[in-house]
Amino acid sequence: MAALWGSTLVVMKGIYAHMSPENLLACRFAMAAAAFGILFPKAWRANMRTIAKGVTLGVLFAAGQLLQAIGLGTTQAAMNGFITSLYVVFTPLLAAVIFRKKVSTAIWGAVALATVGMGVLALDPSTLGSGFGIGQLLTLASAVAYAGHIVATGRFANPSNVTSLGLYQTITVAIVCTIAALPGGLSAPTHMEDWLALAYLAIICGTLTTFMQSWGQARVESTRAAVIMCTEPLWGAVFAIGLGGEPLTGRITIGGIAILAAMALVVRPPRRRRGAPQHHTEPPVVQVDPAWATRFGTDRML
Repeated sequence: MAALWGSTLVVMKGIYAHMSPENLLACRFAMAAAAFGILFPKAWRANMRTIAKGVTLGVLFAAGQLLQAIGLGTTQAAMNGFITSLYVVFTPLLAAVIFRKKVSTAIWGAVALATVGMGVLALDPSTLGSGFGIGQLLTLASAVAYAGHIVATGRFANPSNVTSLGLYQTITVAIVCTIAALPGGLSAPTHMEDWLALAYLAIICGTLTTFMQSWGQARVESTRAAVIMCTEPLWGAVFAIGLGGEPLTGRITIGGIAILAAMALVVRPPRRRRGAPQHHTEPPVVQVDPAWATRFGTDRML
């Protein structure tokens, strides 16, 4: 999922020349919502509680997307990307404050290491301006919105409501972004290349990643998920080097190693205390949403 998100930077470079960020977001998530409804028709059958949760997630995610896009207008891209990635810091803070969730020392260490890695990866001292203006504040607000989205997804998602949450979340994002794009006018892509890019952004990096995040966070706590997701800028650098022809620098290498080390800290199994009894439990039964099983003709997730 983080790798797919990282690939969007390369894809969006060309389409931004013909569409405003708000217009692109509106078209992208409208297409993503349509794809979600077609791929998972049973996701429409949800109670009001699940729909309300999906709408809440959609508002948070749309706020993050729009605030980041608006902030980018007056902020250098590198600074915008780094400030946005601070959701990895805000996620455990929000989880601790709102849900009284205790965060382990290892997780805080991973958060610090990931933040350093993202700073090294994204920030070039020779090109950074000075000051912290409205653009940076809006971008910082987007990081808080993303953190709230991650924490709320971890709270709301469970194996039985993954597709419904994703569907109503995506519909909400499409509606909010459409409203935001109305003052500047809405338009569809006019080039075939832009349509192909939009389809990739919508279906692969919209429908699929939303499903993957909800499915994953139904099984992984939000603070760990945030550290894993912060590998997105690393994947962005990988795609920029592999597909965009950008050079591999020492800064990218050092920052990437720090981010990978942070991810290794959160994915390793907890160490068992010496002398603690071993508990043998039955392997967990993975529940699969009926819409997924019906669509792909399987009754178990491989």
